[in-house]
Amino acid sequence: MKTRFEIVALTKREQRFIIIIVMVLLGAAIAKHYRDAPSVLKSPALTRDHPTAATLPEDERAPPDDTR
Repeated sequence: MKTRFEIVALTKREQRFIIIIVMVLLGAAIAKHYRDAPSVLKSPALTRDHPTAATLPEDERAPPDDTR
């Protein structure tokens, strides 16, 4: 009777094949991640979610604080 580890015993050739398949899948997953991820090198001014006072039209800007 075989022990539990002898049931999944692989030859050196089979081990190499499995390692190559895992490495190819890992490389494909990493490549897909970097291809789908947004570029970090974009200008921060182009990626802002909220408009700044300089980009708002003058009628939408907050009035200046004259509490002096």
